Amino acid sequence: MPISHRMPPSLLSPHERRVNIVVLSTCTPTSAYLIRSVAERHPISHVFHVTWGETPSSNSSRLAKFLRAPVGSVVELARRKYFERIHQRREQQAMAFLPHSNDSLGDIPNTTVDVRQVNSPAFAAQLRQLNPDVLLVSASPILKPAIFEIPRLATLNVHRGIAPAYRGERTLFWALHNGDYDHIGVTLHRINRGIDTGAVLKYGFPALDARDTEASLTAKSMQLASRMINDALDDAHATGLQGVRQHGRGRCYLAREQRFWKEFRYGLVRLFNRRLIPARSERIVTLAADVRTEAREAVEVLVMA
Repeated sequence: MPISHRMPPSLLSPHERRVNIVVLSTCTPTSAYLIRSVAERHPISHVFHVTWGETPSSNSSRLAKFLRAPVGSVVELARRKYFERIHQRREQQAMAFLPHSNDSLGDIPNTTVDVRQVNSPAFAAQLRQLNPDVLLVSASPILKPAIFEIPRLATLNVHRGIAPAYRGERTLFWALHNGDYDHIGVTLHRINRGIDTGAVLKYGFPALDARDTEASLTAKSMQLASRMINDALDDAHATGLQGVRQHGRGRCYLAREQRFWKEFRYGLVRLFNRRLIPARSERIVTLAADVRTEAREAVEVLVMA
């Protein structure tokens, strides 16, 4: 029998140990790009693809709401379908700015999980079997402690916005809409009980120019995010992926706040060049427990809300 010269994991230095990474994501095209980009440098053991299936109970609930308030139900359905198409179109447009347009997961092992099962005991058991060091989350539903506390090191979220000033959904759009260009970017943070409120490891600020759109900024942010994640994972065992606590409450934007007229008004403003995006260079700000001064300075610059 040949003798193996491979050193057991317990004797490897922190930098030599492989990080066991599991991903939870809705696997939108840009999220799939992000997952593949991370996997090129840090192998991913498994991806859980979150799906949004229909059930008889959800259909009956919708019918009951329609019978109680038919006009409001139709308006809400139209609003939801409209923004679903906006999201799909933005994802397709963003992929045109990325190096490769393949939106599949390639050969990374993956299984689907219904969104209603993500916080269930059954899914928790599945996740424990994989024994992850890190659970990486992108475009995923809110997780409960029974899930995000399973990984040995951390559950990390890729938030497409600068937290805490812009937490919640579609925060790249809201920063553009508000003309708040200093808060256009992406945040890599630990998940806790709040919505995008966990300790921050890194902020990514994409380069800006006057021609940028929500789609182009989504693409730039995902490219930055892949570098941020890979750099953080390089030193995961040494740093423990601790991050720095967020300061300030900021604002949490919810899906129900999206309105036709806000989208239309912003489109008109951009169409007539009434609001030009100022140019800037890209940068990544790293917050870590051993760079307190840098962390304080970064927080003072980033958190204005």
